[in-house]
Amino acid sequence: MNVIRGILSSHLFRNAVFVGSSYAISECAQQKIFGESHDTERILRMAIWGFVFYGPGNYGWYKVLDRFLPGNTVKTAMKKVLLEKVTVSPFWCYTFFAVQSLLEGKSEVLSEANEKALPTFVIGLSFWIPAQTLNFLLVPHVYRVVYLGAAGFVWANFLCLMKRNNAFTRTVYRLEVETG
Repeated sequence: MNVIRGILSSHLFRNAVFVGSSYAISECAQQKIFGESHDTERILRMAIWGFVFYGPGNYGWYKVLDRFLPGNTVKTAMKKVLLEKVTVSPFWCYTFFAVQSLLEGKSEVLSEANEKALPTFVIGLSFWIPAQTLNFLLVPHVYRVVYLGAAGFVWANFLCLMKRNNAFTRTVYRLEVETG
């Protein structure tokens, strides 16, 4: 019983639950916004992404990042943001679409990731650079994944939109290519 109590009270577990819930609620919101019928399987896939992959993965990432770049000065925060944007952010963007396709049972698991990861990453830079700068400057390390989940609620709504809307993805990618 102490083991279960220990797991339930751990920062890792609470962060995973919070992020998984954030993704599930984001998908519910998108279904409501688009007037779609309630799709429990889609909501569950988003929850799995947040609970199993994104929440725990970022929890571990932040522990490593804080070990190698301790402190919360502006210079340190900028180093953390830069390191994150060139390492794990592209990974998470690509993996999100690959995992969703896998959970959907698609035979071409990487097809959607190949199409949508780059435009999603590029758009994400404008959102996550300021969000993560605040995270690394102001948020104590044990609450960084919770902050990520709260900011991620906004981002998860965008990911849900990117996941469901191929025309939107192509338009965004065209805009990025034309203006970039």
